[in-house]
Amino acid sequence: MASDPPENDYILHNESETTRLAFQHRVIRDAMNGRLVLAPIDLYKAPLQILDSCTADGLWIRDLQSSLPPNIASQHAFIGTDIEESYFPTDPPGNTTYHVQDVNKPWPEQWNEKFDLVHQRLSIAVSGDEKATQSAVRNLISLVKPGGWIQIVDLQNWTADGDGPVWKDFTICLADLISAVGSSLDRVEHVKNCFEGLGLIDVEETSIEANYGTRDDKPLEAIGKKSGLLTAQSILSVATTFPQEILTLPKARVSDIKAGLEKEMSTDPVSAHWRYKVVWGRKPE
Repeated sequence: MASDPPENDYILHNESETTRLAFQHRVIRDAMNGRLVLAPIDLYKAPLQILDSCTADGLWIRDLQSSLPPNIASQHAFIGTDIEESYFPTDPPGNTTYHVQDVNKPWPEQWNEKFDLVHQRLSIAVSGDEKATQSAVRNLISLVKPGGWIQIVDLQNWTADGDGPVWKDFTICLADLISAVGSSLDRVEHVKNCFEGLGLIDVEETSIEANYGTRDDKPLEAIGKKSGLLTAQSILSVATTFPQEILTLPKARVSDIKAGLEKEMSTDPVSAHWRYKVVWGRKPE
């Protein structure tokens, strides 16, 4: 009999998770050409109310704040939410607060149509089945004030043709884990249509390619490789516990991926890429 899949909560919670997320943030920001927000909102028009859903330790918020002139950033109000409270900063600035919030649960009523910008990254893929995902997106949109913007960023089910074979196998295990919690890496492919169906306008999407392998920028290369290996460590620690019927690859192969990926990432050059989709839209005034 198959064992029960893990519950759909923050299954990667561990002591190294904030480090992994910080490295991942650097790689994704690089893939977005140094930008954190592709939605065409005027971030210099103060004051703004900005929400970062699934914020973890608030790095996206801090990075956005530091990208703005201090006299502008200080006028904005920032709220970060996550299911895991232990990651929250202990002494945030006065214009920044953090709250526990599950994206699949109702949001505070007082936040309805409150925010000029709602941002969420790397959560749609694990929001649950299609109905739960649509509900999560609808609830996020309810937080956007008329004229405000929402931006969602999430991983696509893709690797480059020339990527290393172990990296490709690891990505298969990632997709298996997400399937095991009742969701899919394909969820982000439907966000644009969902935005439009829920009445948003000026809806756009783009795919960005993130490099976790060899590159000319050696410090960033080291960060990308560490990010990939830490992610693999977290994913494989769960995937190796799955029965064969949940796995695409043979269970013995899954057990070998961690050591194989460490070896593959130590070669030069090595190709390792993921693609992320960025989707944004505006609520009509």
